[in-house]
Amino acid sequence: MAAIYNGVVFGGLGVFSKNIKYQLPHLVWQFPDIKGIHPGSINVQLQEHLHITKYDCTTLPIPWLEVDDSGQILGWRFERFSFLKIQFEPMGGQLYRAWIMDCHHSATFHNDPTRFEIISEKIAGVANGQRCKLHVL
Repeated sequence: MAAIYNGVVFGGLGVFSKNIKYQLPHLVWQFPDIKGIHPGSINVQLQEHLHITKYDCTTLPIPWLEVDDSGQILGWRFERFSFLKIQFEPMGGQLYRAWIMDCHHSATFHNDPTRFEIISEKIAGVANGQRCKLHVL
């Protein structure tokens, strides 16, 4: 049975979308389950705390190029990433296969039990301020 957490989608800074193209081949190599995900993320602010005690996968340190807002390459970074399989439910009732992705150096998400970065297939119509649910198995 899944625990269901209510949340709201919020806008990010676009850091994930700029850098995922450099990270994704390394992530898929270490965690093939995420092959075919959309190269972007959905940021979710939960109404209650979600404490994750065990992930499905935590990668070895992955090298990736950090890119700023203008597209300027800032340099190589090394970071671990953890994944937890969930189901994401935007309002409307359809469940999508998804993962919480914990980027260990993220000041916005890492160690905050109410803010999570979600990766999945492309989901049309997800917008900032939209209510959603995370189904954690």
